[in-house]
Amino acid sequence: MLQRKENIVLFPFMAQGHIMPFLALALQLEQINKYTIIFVNTPLNISKLRSSIPVNCSIHLLEIPFDGSGYGLPPGTENTDSIPNHLIANLLHASLSLKPSFRKLISDLVKEQSGHPPLCIITDIFFGWCSEIAHEFGAFHAIFSGSGGFGIACYYYLWLNLPHQMKNSDELAVPDFPEASKIHAAQLAENLRVVDGSDLYSVFLQNVLPEWMNSDGILLNTVEELDKIGLEYFRLKIGKPVWQEEATRTGDGV
Repeated sequence: MLQRKENIVLFPFMAQGHIMPFLALALQLEQINKYTIIFVNTPLNISKLRSSIPVNCSIHLLEIPFDGSGYGLPPGTENTDSIPNHLIANLLHASLSLKPSFRKLISDLVKEQSGHPPLCIITDIFFGWCSEIAHEFGAFHAIFSGSGGFGIACYYYLWLNLPHQMKNSDELAVPDFPEASKIHAAQLAENLRVVDGSDLYSVFLQNVLPEWMNSDGILLNTVEELDKIGLEYFRLKIGKPVWQEEATRTGDGV
């Protein structure tokens, strides 16, 4: 009798700079040939992926429904590449509406596997809320970032603390990340420079980034020897295992 393969579920945010590193990770996991790899996203993104993965690829592509029209998005919007920058925050907020559909998908997978949960559910940095769903069904949950440790550590600190809003100096100290030295205000991304804490970007990120604490671990697209500072930051800050994973990163970022 054939041994049942454990499921590994991957679920990135709807942006090419997030989807492509997840796809690279999925292809790496597929090569191990011990797991059933399930890649989850919205219908238009899954449709695009079908034409970009190898014909002999065994990765399962599963769709979950999405409708962003109630969040100020044009009809049919399912990816950052189809909207102007000022609407990306709307797409971030709209992604929260995926919770019920993702929970149903995991529930259905568990039923199909005679009550066995996925071995692991790996989700985007913006989808920390998936940890609650993973743990509900007894699955291990990990956050995966297509960025390196140092950069995402700065991103994490700056969005949670918005230090440029607290002082008028052009140089910003990062108290719990001294290795970053000081960051000049001109180095901040434009969407970070203009926020005030009550905007859509800030409200979203200050709610979802702390949810990393509920995950069982963090996977970063980096190399320990070159990025030890970034990896150690999260090991100390989150208090959970942090692993390196060299996944190919292509596309845009958010």
